[in-house]
Formats: sequence, C-alpha cells, structure tokens
Amino acid sequence: MKPYYQDDYCTIYHGDCREILPSLPKVDLVLTDPPYEKEAHTPMRRTRQQIERGIDSVIPFEKIDEETRKFICEIKCNWLLVFCQAEAIGKYQELLGNKYRRPMVWIKPDGAAQYSGDRPAMGYESIVCAWCYAGKSIWNGGGKRGVFVNNCTDYFHHHPTQKPIKLITNLVGLFSLNGIVLDPFMGSGTTLRAAKDLRRKCIGIEIEEKYCEIAVQRLRQEVLAL
Repeated sequence: MKPYYQDDYCTIYHGDCREILPSLPKVDLVLTDPPYEKEAHTPMRRTRQQIERGIDSVIPFEKIDEETRKFICEIKCNWLLVFCQAEAIGKYQELLGNKYRRPMVWIKPDGAAQYSGDRPAMGYESIVCAWCYAGKSIWNGGGKRGVFVNNCTDYFHHHPTQKPIKLITNLVGLFSLNGIVLDPFMGSGTTLRAAKDLRRKCIGIEIEEKYCEIAVQRLRQEVLAL
C-alpha cells in the first residue's frame, strides 16, 4: 500500500488499521490511543478542553467495540501500550492473558473538575501495559513506577483526545528497544512526533485524512535535539 507520507523516520498510512496492519511486519512498540469505552462517551466525561471552550458535545467518536479491542491485542509487537478507561482494564487483561503486565496511569493535575458536582472527577487515564514477545519482558525503566504526571492543558490540541508530547516521548523512550514504533490510531501524530524526536523509526495509521495532514505538518518540523 502506498504511504500517505514518508520521510527518513516516519511512514503514515491513511485508512483502516484493520486492513493495513496485516501487510506490515512485526514492530517493537505499539503505543496507541484508540476510541474509548462507552463510559467516556457520556456528558459526565467531557474533557476540560470542551468545558473551557463551552462545547456541549461528548467525544466525537464511536466507542470501541470488542472486535477492535481483540484486534489491538493481537498486533505483533514486543511492548503494547494502550490508553483506555479504567473500566476497560479487565477486558484487556482477559484478552491478553499472560502477556498482560499491569495497568499504568497518566495523572492530570490540571484535569477537569466534575462539573456536575455529584461525584469525584477522574483526574487520570489508564494505560494497559503488555509484553507480547517470548521470554522475560525488558524495558529501559528499571524499577521506575508506571505513574506519569503531565498537565493536559498546557499545549495546543490538534485532536480532541490528544496526549501531551512530553508524556508520549517519555513512554517511547522507556518502552522502545530501538525498533519500529507503531500507532494504529495515530490521530494528529503525537506518537510519531515523539518517536522522530528520539530518532526512532515509526509508522502511523489514521482513518481520517484531516488528521493525517495535521500529522504530516507536525512531522515536517525540525527534529528536536534531545
């Protein structure tokens, strides 16, 4: 399949990852933020960006289905890191079996308050962590805890559920073993931007062309000196 964009580090494909991935080789790290579970698609889970901008709509994507969740868990890779709602941890654990390592968390000090006032706000998002290769898992973090603290409002959002570049760069550095980094739900390309800044080869797949174009513009910026 012809790439939508390609440079010395990054390759982008425009389309459905379920159709594109079978033709790609095994990768080192899958780091991705797919559509969330039904609990994220209610008015009670509006993001801070939506609240501050006066947007009344919920997250503008269809919730993840079980077929897609299973597909994600079967991607050929070493490490698999998947952002998800806390409610989905058990579902991923069941599908992954002994590949599952543990959940990690992204803590958001500046996350949205619970605007209804009838319960505590979330203040964090979960990250499923799984080792999908044979043998003992290895990473670059030693005994470091899987707790990551990053603000969610101190950067420009190209995408409604965009993650902080500092957070994603940290994850790529910790879990990439110098092979290819893959994001099959690329969005605006934050995973690819982080991988490129760390001089990692990377592949992104995105079904909406407008986000492919945004990712291309971000990737054409000069590589950061890290």
